[in-house]
Amino acid sequence: MFDNSSLFFRKFPTFDYPPQYLIFFILMKKIRLFWFVHLALVTSGVLLLNSCANDVMVNAPGDPVAVVYGLLNPDHTEQYIRVGRSFLTDPQDPGKPPVTDSTIWNLPVTVYMEEWVGGLPVKTISFEPTIAPAKDTGYFPSDNLRLFKAEFKPTRLSTYRLYVHFPDDDRIITGATRIPGRPVVYDPLEIPGRKINLQDGVQFTTRWAPGADRGVFQGFFTVNYLETVNEATSYQQIHLRMDPVLGLGLESEMSDYLSGNRFLDEVAAQVRVLEGAERSVINVQYLLFKGGEELALMVSPDLQQTTISSSLNQYTNLVNAIGLFSSIQQVAVNNLELSNTTLNELAHSELTGNLGFRDIHGGELNPKHDE
Repeated sequence: MFDNSSLFFRKFPTFDYPPQYLIFFILMKKIRLFWFVHLALVTSGVLLLNSCANDVMVNAPGDPVAVVYGLLNPDHTEQYIRVGRSFLTDPQDPGKPPVTDSTIWNLPVTVYMEEWVGGLPVKTISFEPTIAPAKDTGYFPSDNLRLFKAEFKPTRLSTYRLYVHFPDDDRIITGATRIPGRPVVYDPLEIPGRKINLQDGVQFTTRWAPGADRGVFQGFFTVNYLETVNEATSYQQIHLRMDPVLGLGLESEMSDYLSGNRFLDEVAAQVRVLEGAERSVINVQYLLFKGGEELALMVSPDLQQTTISSSLNQYTNLVNAIGLFSSIQQVAVNNLELSNTTLNELAHSELTGNLGFRDIHGGELNPKHDE
């Protein structure tokens, strides 16, 4: 469903969540190189600096550092926590993948959460080991990583405290996150007669109420179409992801823009030219993702209150570990339609006229592309 560029984290084992989680990891694309450097440095005993410039030794030199990731989703009943550890690359061969066993803990691990409401704990939730989803191949090892699962539905505007306990060495990792309010999409909406205009030179505006608490937002359009080649018909998609937008929790309404120029560029980049192909747009889906405050802090150094080092400015909200404990949620608007002018331009423009898309009359390709 997703191309490699939008899912670079598919090769990072600590991020193996169900598909609904994966889209938000593109917000963190800029930190991939950071983790290669940072994990090696921390394992060697680098000092962490907090906002008050106090030196804190997380682990003794040479000890591995726990790497923990969890994104609570109030729209789903299955929640996951990934537990791994940092590793050192081979100085003689930096490009060589690390040994799988070097990235997992062989010690027993206990994972649980507390749900807090009104400043008091009201529930304890235990996580159990589960089999990780299949992972792609790549630099990072793809097997034997620790994934924990619990079946419950987080409550918005409640706080969750995470505990990862290593009984053998009395090590405990802690973190906390508050589930922010649900956003409400104002535009686009599935209203009869209302269509999305993405023709050249036009900007389509998306609007939403952000909901309580600050966070980071990202829009995602999926264009669904049918493709017929040599009498074989298949279902295909075009993905248009928008840039992250930060919300400080004070806005009553937020907005973002998708230009028709970018729409045509993405279609030309994602759809292959196939001789004799016939393509027709079915509908469009819009997803608005909202990440919790911790994700906002991660993608925006200007908002950060703590830093891992003065030179590698990367956020973590865990104690005795690196990683992230936050939340993600989504609002979906389905069965949207492209405007007639957009469909006609898709069929006949210089960029996309040779892709076989049909106009509103089911017309043939632009004659100049048929020659």
